[in-house]
Formats: sequence, structure tokens, C-alpha cells
Amino acid sequence: MKKLGFGRIFLVAGTLLLSAISAGWTLSARTLDNHECFVSVTSREMLQSGNWVMPTFNGQPRLQKTPLSYWLVAAIAKTTGRVDEFTARLPSAVFAVLSVCAIVYFVEKWLSLRTALVCAGVWATSLGYVRYAHNARPEMALTFFVVVCFLSFYSALTSQARKRQIVYMLVFWVSFGLGNLAKGPAPIPLVGVPLVIYIAITKQWRLISKMLPVWGVLIFLVIMLPWPIAAAYKVNWDIVIWKKEFVDRLFGGYASGNKPFFYYLPQMFMFIAPWVVFLPMSLAAPFYRVWGGKRPVMQFLWVVFVADLAFLMLSGGKRQHYIMPIIPVMAILTGILLEDMMFERTAFTVKQAKGVLGMHLAAAFLLAAGLVAYSVGWWRQFLPAAITTAGVIVVVAIVVAVLFARNRPGPAYGCIFGGLIAVIMIVFVGLINPLDYNEPSRRFTLAAAQTVPTADRLVAYGGVSARFVHYFGRPVSEIRDIGELDRFYQEDCWIAAFGRNLDELLKTGRFELVYMEQGVERHGSNPVAGGLFHRQSSTVGSSDGVPL
Repeated sequence: MKKLGFGRIFLVAGTLLLSAISAGWTLSARTLDNHECFVSVTSREMLQSGNWVMPTFNGQPRLQKTPLSYWLVAAIAKTTGRVDEFTARLPSAVFAVLSVCAIVYFVEKWLSLRTALVCAGVWATSLGYVRYAHNARPEMALTFFVVVCFLSFYSALTSQARKRQIVYMLVFWVSFGLGNLAKGPAPIPLVGVPLVIYIAITKQWRLISKMLPVWGVLIFLVIMLPWPIAAAYKVNWDIVIWKKEFVDRLFGGYASGNKPFFYYLPQMFMFIAPWVVFLPMSLAAPFYRVWGGKRPVMQFLWVVFVADLAFLMLSGGKRQHYIMPIIPVMAILTGILLEDMMFERTAFTVKQAKGVLGMHLAAAFLLAAGLVAYSVGWWRQFLPAAITTAGVIVVVAIVVAVLFARNRPGPAYGCIFGGLIAVIMIVFVGLINPLDYNEPSRRFTLAAAQTVPTADRLVAYGGVSARFVHYFGRPVSEIRDIGELDRFYQEDCWIAAFGRNLDELLKTGRFELVYMEQGVERHGSNPVAGGLFHRQSSTVGSSDGVPL
């Protein structure tokens, strides 16, 4: 990066600070969801057992996912002393900010610092960034390593200095290996498919020899292979779960295989929101010569995004978050367009820029009005937060329009970026955090943990959520045979049951109900009751004090 003066340092630091706020604001406020608890519980058990090779969840081996997220959370917990919402989500927030740093560094090398900061701002205010920076799942770690692979590869490809080319390719191979530890083997097709297609289209096969094909592959294998080999050895090479997770899932035979071909088309608009208007423009832009020296960069980003999107659409197993690793690529493309529209006006005329700005302003006003109207009709308890959010949106929109009309693009962009961060902060505090659908489960589970003595054993009839296991703080055996359950009951074990399983135990009349609460777990979208049973209990009651 070029030598930074005070003004440039201030702009970079401000961008990173606001990106950190976007990623970490009220990070630990909401209850962990089920998928997050697969990470938190596995990390906690890894820390308790001291076995960092064989992950376990609820006392059972968990080889469905590669272990980098577990290692990071467990390492943080060694410092904090516990695995909670903050320690579970902190790695994702850190990787989110690091992805912003990567975009600033590489895009500044390719184009300019101003363009890099605009691209970083688009990414840091996108829904995908905010959502998965606040989630303990390994998606943000995967996204960071995949995007660094793309950015470092293109920098190596276009670098004239051999030493820099080597450094960039070392970054590429290390990131490629760590990405597979974060969520392998997803980076292999996500990185490999678009890069092979790009080299084939540009006919740059001769450059492969300069990309450290031997040493790089060795580095990749040294990073990636030790854990799966050690884990497979621990289970006597009984690794059929990997075939299900990696092969059957890809072809839709294991999970999420019923989604339509076009499933990811609406998802990409949702994840890049609020910059949705720029997405189709960004997909068309690289074909126009008006972009001049920016065009090769844009074409590379276009190939990466379209190739991976096509791969994901053709794959049998589809889930919403699978598209996350290519959203930063679209954010960079969008940022290039936005920077030109607001500052350079090389590809866009003033009239065109005003037209796009006008559409966004109109959308902002409609969003503000719709948010208030919806709150009046259905969410009256959130009306103050909705009015505050709408007020900020309207004020920011008006200020941006005035600044843009006076040809002051720098302050206008700063207002857009700062305003979106302010909206994110208000929405989290006033809307998202209060709408914590997992809170009843946490409340019930913590009550159960206080009720069941630490020396006693708790088993679950029919199954138990990962969320319950996390907040209960101890392994919970799952019993599916009622005869076996009765044996545990006679041995003074406690029993937890939910939904239909709870109803079944109540109907038998053989199990004494100690504690029950409505709507504590969710089966699909339906909240169901949860209850505790124990023989010879002395305290009988419910969460609201109504005798059972």
C-alpha cells in the first residue's frame, strides 16, 4: 500500500472502526441458535476433554465439519473461562473485519484507496456481512479465506515483481488450506472452479508454472491433511459421514436437495442488500469498454462470481448461506460502480448517477414508511424503535441528496456509510435483539439446569436441541425407547421432553412432572412446550407458578 498521510490513515481507520461496529455491535445479546450451539458445545467439550483432534458434541463424535471454528472458540474460552455467546461469535466478527482489511489492501493495490474504501463500505453494510458476523457458524471464516484466495491470486497474476508474486501465492495457498480447515472441502470447488475457468478464458495457462504449483500444493496439504488423517485414525477409518456430508450433500442426496435450480438468484439480492440495485448493473458493467483500466479487474471478479453462482445452482444440495463466500466479490464490483458514480463519473453521467440515487432515496422513504406502518399494524411494542429507525433513514436520505446536489460526493458517501451503520445499531437494539425467538429455550434450559442437581443425571426422551445442551451445560443422553426411559426413571434420573414426546409421557401417567413451560422449543415454525420429570420430587410447579 502506498505511504499513508494523516488523511488517508484517518479514512482507513474510520472505515475499519465502522466495519468493526457493524460486525460486533451487541454481539452477545441474542441467544445462540441451534446451529451456533453445534460450534459452542463442541468447543466446550473439546476444552473440557483436552482432546483437540476428535471433536465431540453431547459426548458423541462430531466429524460433520472441519475443526477450525471449534479450535478458535476453545482457544478464546481458555482466556475468558467460558463458552458463551461472546466467545462463540467473536471469531466470526474478527474474520468479518479481517475481510474488510483484505478488500482495502488488495483493491487499493489494483485501483485506488478511495475505490477500496467504497468497496469495503459496501461489504461492511451488506446484510450478509452483518448477519454472519453475528453468527458462530463457520461461514464468515470460510468467506474470509475464500475471498483472500481470490484477491491474492489476482494480485499474483498481475504483479510484475517475482518476489511479490511469490508472496501473494504463499498467501493464496495458506488461505486455501485454512479455508478447508474452516469448512472443508467447500473451498476446493468454490476457489478452484472459477480460477480454472478464468485461466481458460484468458488463455494464461503458461502462468500456472509461476503460481508455485508444487510448493503451494505441499503447503496446502500440510495445513489441510493432518486433522482428517488423525480423526479418521481415531474412528478406525469409519468415515462414512464424510461421504454423506461432502458427496451426497453436493448431489442433494443427504440434505437440502429439494430446492429449485434458481434458488440462489433471490438469495444473492438479499445478501447484498441494501445495494440490490447495483447487482444487475455490476453483472453487466464489465462488458463495456468505458471502464478502461478497471475492466480487467472487473472481468476477473465477474468470472469468479458467475462461475461460483453457476456451480452452486447446479449442485444438488442448496442452503441459503452457501452463497456467502462470493458476496464480497459482488460487493467489490458494486463498490467500483458506486465510486465511479459518486466521484469519477467516467462510466456514468451526472444524470445517470442522479437517477440511481433517486431510486435509492425513493426506496429509503418507502422503507421508512413501511417499517412504521407495519409496526402500527402488527408490532406495536416495537413502534418507538421503528419510528427512530425510519427517522434516521429519512434524515440520512435528505442529507445525502443535498450533498450530492451540491457536488460534495465525499461527505455524501461518508453520510451513506455512517447512516447505514447507525441504522444497523438501532435495528439490533430496537428490533432484532428483542425479537429473540430462542430466548424461551434459554430461559427454560437455565431453569432446568438450576433444578437438576449437578450430581444427578438428565436424559431426554426422543431428542433434545443443541441449544438445550449448550445452556444446560452438561451432556444430555437421548433415549428413544420408552421402556429404556422407564429404567432410567426408576434409577432416579431426570427426564426432559418436548412437544409430542412430552405429551406422550404425560398420557402414560407413569412419570411425575416437576416443571413445565409453554413455547420453549421450536419444531419448524411451531413453538412447543418443554417439561422435566423426576421420581419422588418434592417441588411441583410451573414456570408461571400454576400448579401442575
